[in-house]
Amino acid sequence: MAAPITISKSDLHLGNDAPGQIQSAQVEQILMTVYIVAGMAAVIVIIVGGIRYATSAGDSSGVQSAKNTVQYAVVGLVVVLAAAAITDFVIKNIAK
Repeated sequence: MAAPITISKSDLHLGNDAPGQIQSAQVEQILMTVYIVAGMAAVIVIIVGGIRYATSAGDSSGVQSAKNTVQYAVVGLVVVLAAAAITDFVIKNIAK
């Protein structure tokens, strides 16, 4: 009778993780990329709001619209920063 064939994890080039499982470092990298893009978008919107404010020429509806644009962009930036801090804390202290 022939010896049984055995296949190990190294034969399949699998690490200690289950197939298809992603590492917390990969999740962290993806999320930080998303946060950077969202932060850059918020800064661009703040700049656009400032330009709209400067070019409103005293028109009250234009001034109010520009102020709202800047205000909402700043709130969005704060949310992105808070999400990045919370995610970073969770990944570094809880997930590992």
